[in-house]
Amino acid sequence: MAIIDQTSGIEASAPMPAIDVFYDGGCPVCRIEVGYYRRIDRAGAVRWIDIESLTDAELPAGKTRDALLGRFHVRDQADGGWHAGVDAFARIWRVLPVWRRFAFVFSVPGLRQLAEIGYRGFLRWQRWHRARRAG
Repeated sequence: MAIIDQTSGIEASAPMPAIDVFYDGGCPVCRIEVGYYRRIDRAGAVRWIDIESLTDAELPAGKTRDALLGRFHVRDQADGGWHAGVDAFARIWRVLPVWRRFAFVFSVPGLRQLAEIGYRGFLRWQRWHRARRAG
């Protein structure tokens, strides 16, 4: 996508996203959260990838659909590194306006563990919800 620099009038390429976020597009909570993050990501720091819309051939190398759907995943564009679960949320927060100043909470002992416990509870609900959709 090309954009025009307002000061010089020169066409420039859109910035490459810093991270790829793989999310469950069939999960209503995930869709709401991703919708919110998309609205505040005006710089295009994140590429949002709905796992359900990917063909098997489009899945990232070394990742299965079940693994991606089983836990939230983020891939760094710079080094190809992966973050999952609470670490994935921390990575998203570090690139989004407003949230970047709160990303440190995921590195505070105790708070990170509480976030992980809450996330695991959400995963139980999400698996139940996914089973209902499939059934």
